[in-house]
Amino acid sequence: MSKNNIELSLFGQVLRLYCPPEQQDFLLASAKRLEERVATLKEQSGIIQLEKVLSIVALNLNYELEQEQRKNVENKNVLMSCVQQLDSSLAKFQSSELDEVIIEQENTKK
Repeated sequence: MSKNNIELSLFGQVLRLYCPPEQQDFLLASAKRLEERVATLKEQSGIIQLEKVLSIVALNLNYELEQEQRKNVENKNVLMSCVQQLDSSLAKFQSSELDEVIIEQENTKK
C-alpha cells in the first residue's frame, strides 16, 4: 500500500482510500466522529437499520455544512462592508491631509 493510501474500518467494513499523508490523521478522526454520531443517533432514536441511520446522519451533516456556508457568506459580507468603510475613511483622511498641506504651502508663499 502506498503512503498516499489509508486503510480504515468504518461500520465493520475495511475501506482503502487515497489520502495524502498529511491528511490521514484528520480522516481517521473524522471516521471516528462519524461512527460516534451514528451510534448516538441509533441509541437516541431506536432505529436499528444502519442505512436509515446513515441517511439521517448524512442529512444532518449536510444541513450543518450549509449553515456554516451561509455563516461564511454573511461574515464575508460584513468584512467586505468594514473594508469599504475603512477605505472610505482612509480616503477622507488622506484628502483632508492633502488639503492641509496645500493650505500650508499657500500660506508659506505669502
